[in-house]
Order: sequence, then C-alpha cells, then structure tokens
Amino acid sequence: MRIFNLLCFMLLGVMASAQTAAIKGTVSGAQNEEVPYAVVSLEEPGKTTTTDVNGKFNILDLTPGSYTLTVSSPGYTTAVEKINLSAGEIRILNIQLEEELKTLAEVMITTNRRVETLDEVPSSVSVLGQREIQRLNLTSNSIADVMNEVPGLALSTSQTSSTGQTLRGRNMLVLIDGIPQSTPLRNGSRDVNTIDPNVIERIEIIKGATAIYGNGADGGIINYITKKPKATGKLESTTELSSGLSLVNPEHTLSSKLSQTFSGQTGKLGYVANGSFGQTGIFRDANAEVISPSYGLGETNQYNFFGKLNYKLAFDHDLELMYNYFSSNQDSEYTNLPGVYGERPAIGVIGEEPGVDQGNRYNHNGQLTYNVYRLFGETDFNANLYFQDFKTVYAFSPFFFNAETGYDGGQSMIESDKMGLRANFRTPYALGSEISGDILYGIDILNDVTSQHLVDGRLWVPEVDMKNFAPYAQFKALYQDFVLKAGIRFENINIDIPDYTTIYIVPNGGTPQGNVPVEGGELKYDATTFNAGLRYNRWELFKPFVSFSQSFSIADLGRTLRSATENTVGQIASEAVIANNYEVGFNSYFGNTSLSGAYFISTSELGATYLEVNGIFQIARQPEKVYGYELALDTKLLENLTFGTSVSYIEGKLDSGDDGSYDRYMNGDRIPPVKIASYLNYGLSNKLNLRLSHIYSGERKKFDPRANGTYVYGQGPVDAFNLVNLTANYQLSTNTGLSLGVQNLLNEDYYLPISQWDARPDNYIKGNGARMNLALKVQL
Repeated sequence: MRIFNLLCFMLLGVMASAQTAAIKGTVSGAQNEEVPYAVVSLEEPGKTTTTDVNGKFNILDLTPGSYTLTVSSPGYTTAVEKINLSAGEIRILNIQLEEELKTLAEVMITTNRRVETLDEVPSSVSVLGQREIQRLNLTSNSIADVMNEVPGLALSTSQTSSTGQTLRGRNMLVLIDGIPQSTPLRNGSRDVNTIDPNVIERIEIIKGATAIYGNGADGGIINYITKKPKATGKLESTTELSSGLSLVNPEHTLSSKLSQTFSGQTGKLGYVANGSFGQTGIFRDANAEVISPSYGLGETNQYNFFGKLNYKLAFDHDLELMYNYFSSNQDSEYTNLPGVYGERPAIGVIGEEPGVDQGNRYNHNGQLTYNVYRLFGETDFNANLYFQDFKTVYAFSPFFFNAETGYDGGQSMIESDKMGLRANFRTPYALGSEISGDILYGIDILNDVTSQHLVDGRLWVPEVDMKNFAPYAQFKALYQDFVLKAGIRFENINIDIPDYTTIYIVPNGGTPQGNVPVEGGELKYDATTFNAGLRYNRWELFKPFVSFSQSFSIADLGRTLRSATENTVGQIASEAVIANNYEVGFNSYFGNTSLSGAYFISTSELGATYLEVNGIFQIARQPEKVYGYELALDTKLLENLTFGTSVSYIEGKLDSGDDGSYDRYMNGDRIPPVKIASYLNYGLSNKLNLRLSHIYSGERKKFDPRANGTYVYGQGPVDAFNLVNLTANYQLSTNTGLSLGVQNLLNEDYYLPISQWDARPDNYIKGNGARMNLALKVQL
C-alpha cells in the first residue's frame, strides 16, 4: 500500500511539473560582461529573484500564460520583455542591458568599510570598474597610467616613481584589498605600481583627507580591489596575450605579456588564480629617441601571481584567503645621458648602468578575512588579518660618493614589513519608522617596520618600528532624503628608533657630510580625528552634500632621521600632520546625463613639503592650504555614443612666515597643473567598442629662476601638452575578443610634468611617442 501511495505521489508530481513552466537565463551588459545581483521580476504573480555572481537566474513553477519580465541593475537601463509560456515549457533567455548614466549613483563601494551606494556617501568618490580598467590598460604602461583620467588625481609619471602623482595636492594612502602599500615612515613613492591590472576587479578612490585606514591618507585613499571567485563551473579559464611596439621606430621596442586566470566553484569552495609575466622593450619619444632608463618602465621584467579562496562555512559566515606577489625589475642595456634643462632631453645611450638592477624586488600581500552575519542580534562581524612584505631598489647615484672609503656612489633600497589586524562590527538600528541607519565600530592594530639601507650595506635610515593601536566608530543615519554620517578615531602610535649614525659621505669637490651619532629612543603620537558629512537626495537634478574630515600622518620620518644633526631623537622636529578637509559638492542626473562637482579646501598647521637645501632634501613644516575644484560630465549623445569630460583644478600655498598669510606657492611635486580629461565612446551591441580619449595638461609657472638662471627643485615652469589615446575592442566570438590600443595617437612631443618641475638635467625626460598594443583574450 505504501509503495502504491508513493507511486501515485510521484505520478502526480510528474503531471504537475508537466503542467507548469519555467524561465531560466543570463543577464549581461553591453560588452557581454555578466551582471551579478540584477533584480529579475514577474509583475503579475509578484515573483522576484536575483542573478548570481555570473548573471544567471531561474524562476520555476509558473503556470502557463502571459507574463511581463522586468530586469534591472544599478548602472544599466531596465529591460522589459513580454513572454508567453506554454505547459511544460522551459524558456531560456539571454538578456542584455545597456548602460544608463542616471543610475550610476547606485554603484556599490566598500573602501569606507561598509557596503553602500554612492548616494549614501557625503564626499567625492571615483570608481573604475573592471571593464574600464581593461580598456584603459590597453594604452598604459602601468596601473598608475590607468587612473590618469580620474578627477583630482595628478597625471602619472610614466616611471617607477609616483613622486608628484598626488591626490588633491597631498599624498594618498594606496591599498590592496585594504592592505597598506604606502610606506609613510620613509616615503619611497613606489606604492602606486605594486600590482598587475589583470587581477584588479575595480579601483575605488576616496578623495580628501581621511583617517579611516590610519596613517598617511592626507589626500585620500586608492584601494585596488582584487578579483573574487565568480565561476559556476568547476574550472573556467581566461587567457590573455598582448604585444606592443613603438609606431615611431619599432626597433627594439617590442613588448609582450601573457596572463592566465583559472577560476571555479566546487561545493562551498570558490577559487580564482592568476599568473602573469610581461617584458617591455625600450620606449621611444615622439622623435624616436630612446627614453632615458632612469626610473623608467622600459626593459623591465614584471611578474604577478595572485590567488583567492572563498569558503562558505555556513549560510551566515564565510572565510576568504588572498595572496598576491608582484615584482618588476629593470634590466637595461642603456644608460642615462643627461640633457640640458629647457633645451634638450635626457636620453638613453648604449652603456652599462653601474650597480644592480633597479625596481620593486618583491611585494608580498596576504590576507585572511572572516565574515559573520548576525553574530549577535542584528550585528555583523568582520575580521582581517593581513601582512605586507616589500622591497624596492633605487638607481645608482653619485650622491653617496665617499673618497675616503672608495665608494663611487651607491644605491638605496627601502624595506617595509607590515602586519595588521582589523576587527569591525556593524549594528543596524531604527528609531521609529522615520530614522534608520547603522553604527560601525572596531579596532585597528598595525605593526610597520621600515628601513632604508644602501645595497653595499651602509645605513641611511635606521629600522623604524611603529606600533599603531586605533579604536574607531562611524555613525550613519537615514532620515527621509537626508544622509548623515559622523565618525571618530583615536590614534595611539609608538615608534622605536635604535641608536644609529647618519651616513658619512664626501661629495666630489664638496665637504664631508653626516657621520653624526644619534641616540635612539621612543616617539609617541596620540591624536583624535573626526569626520562628519550630510547629503540630501530628494531631487535627481541636484543632490548636494557637505563634509568635514581629518587625516593623521607622520610626515616622512625617515627623511628627517637620515639627515639628523641633533644627537637625540627627542630633539628631532617630528610632529605629526593633521590635515583638515572641507568639501561641498553635488551630483545631478537628468535623462541620460550625469553631472557632478565639488569644491574643497585642505589645511594643516604643519606641512610636509620638500625643500632642497645645499643638495639635501628637508621637510618644510610651515602651515599649508590646498584648494581646488572638480567637475565631471557624462552624457549619452546617441543610442550608441557616449561623451564624458572632467576638469580638475588644484592650487596650494605655504604660510612661510607662520603669520596667517599664505604667501608662497607650493612646489610642483605637490600641486599639478589643471587637467581636462574627455572621451567619446561608441558601442555597437556586444560586438564592437571604440573609445577616443583626450587629456589636456595645462601650464603652471609660479616661480622665478635663481640668479644663474636655474630653478630650485620642484619650481621649474611646466608647459601644457595634449595626449590622445584610442582603444578598440571587437568580440570575434562568444569566447574570443580582440583589442587594440594606441597611446599618444597624434605623437605629441612633450616633456613629462615631473621632468619640467624637477628642473634637473638628469631627469629632464620626455614622454612616450605613439605606441600600439594588440591583445587577444580567450575565455573557456
């Protein structure tokens, strides 16, 4: 009898399934990229689901009949389809969404430690998605170049050094998945180029002073967020092969790169792994001259190995492990031939550069992340345990000449080891039916050990051991159309400095310097930083915000220590910098047009500007004021044609007399010229995409030359120039794409901004002439 009942039940189930219908499908974007977490709904029965991380969805157990299917996702137009289903039918749909500018405010960001939309952030934020990174990387030499169009960020140096690539006129804190890459204890300007673009899912740029990640974010934060496991199958493969050369004179300019990615999902475990290797040939300027190899990106070997595992322990908690290794070293057959400042450039000539190869020897990053949802009550918990191990080697310099010991010069290298722990809690709340929000609170613990030696073993900066302990809290309240955010952070820093002796050098034709014994000791910093912001989102045409935020930084302590003249650490002027950022801005959306703008003022009672005194760089501690504005416009001109432009203006002054009168302009290594970045983008379905971009870098001439006609470091006049880039992407098949990029399409003959304001013949280097890059991408 039981068997008979079971058979009847199974028969009824089969008959019922034969009478019902289902809808399954995939949601993709204009460039055939998957659209995760899109909302898919049927209006009539009120059924709603979301796509998974690969853009797939299914709706089961539907009765036969007519339905209206609606698909929506932030940043895309809403798709609506009428569907007639017959009994037993399983309809397979492939739905493609077009970009829509007016919903870009709903783009999610995570760098502020909580997942939220741009409409919930009362400050300026720029986000580069994976598709944008891939396009921009076709005409770049590094990840620093990829960000050239970001408003408020100075142009890349096109070198290993990021000196002068400031954010709103101040140094920024660079992160990889929240792991600090910057070395503020001895700022070596090597933090921007520390990862390969192929492993980055998106870049989030938080502008303006902020203390949310601790020491060093006077200008803001750049966070490289690495790829996450997204595959649904056990194994998916992506192979990318690219090659580039100079269009002016291709001889010895061939560059190539291979990148291989594997990803998959098996049970509760998801994984993604990438390995890439690239070699570059020599770079040539617009006149086909070999660009100087000094801190150059030509003739380099670059490696990157990346892996991430995600394990779903249960429906409410998961574990994630990430590791990334990056190395980029130059092996050049050329040496630098100094130019004549203002007349002819420094170039590369055949010869052997003294010393060992320069470049980033290694950059290891690892992180273990644990997430628990509703740990107690409605409170979520997140913990990050991370490390970074970094070493970079600089070019050989005669500055370290010592006739007494036989040194012709030397090469310095910075080593930095970091270990840290972040523990974050997020508790939502509601006050009646009108007010809701959350409180984010936790603690940051960081140990940063940084030193600077010469390759030959001589000590330049002793091993500085910093221990940072910082509890914090961030509060967010939503009331009708208002968003209020406020926060506080308590910095507690102890720095141990051993006894040391400053480096002893005897410059050729000069007087002996250094050899000063310095008694070590302990430095302590305690500071409380605040932030507050208010945003109003009632009108799509005008969404204003106002904010105040502070940052805390130790102004390159290593540079102070290496040129110390006092005999005790306690006598060294090493006060920390507290930067105050005041900002007012807005976002507007009307039709297919997006407009945003911001005006900001950043002040600090102590400065961090470099001054050259008798050939030695020191830090000027006068009060500073940096101010400027940003405007950005994006609009859809035609169905397949999009136009965008942005303007960035930044200026800065010093109070040289500390009397409240800001009477002296800040140097070019802090303040960039005005920048206008524009683009035209044409997309034809999911087959073809063309992008033409233009960057205008203006002039900045604020300083007079010395009596002999030369300029002080950082004060050389900067002339304007124009750069035009072209990218083209064509989808050969579902799995294969071909891309073309042309850098400096019009072969503009120009000097890099850093070459102009640096005002030294050794570094008077031109930018790249026209270059082409061809890439093939195969996904299986």
